[in-house]
Amino acid sequence: MTIARVRGTVVASLRSDRIEHPRFLLVEECDQTGAGKGEYLVALDLVGAERGHLVLLAQGSSCRWTYATDDKPIDTLLVAIVDSIDQGNVDVWKQY
Repeated sequence: MTIARVRGTVVASLRSDRIEHPRFLLVEECDQTGAGKGEYLVALDLVGAERGHLVLLAQGSSCRWTYATDDKPIDTLLVAIVDSIDQGNVDVWKQY
């Protein structure tokens, strides 16, 4: 899994994925403290993340293991909104 921050949305009205009402988000890969790395991806959002949220991404063939994405051409999937990150018993990032 990869940590990323939601930076915006991506709209594509003509697609080949056959997913009903998809929500694609522009995400920036981050380190464990939430600092951006300058690398961007487009991810299908299944959890309702908003701009600024720190999220977890799944990539590759495992993205096609959900009911919504089974046998669909999806390579990056937003699977969770991060509440906090602890590194060595120290909180390095908290949502609130």
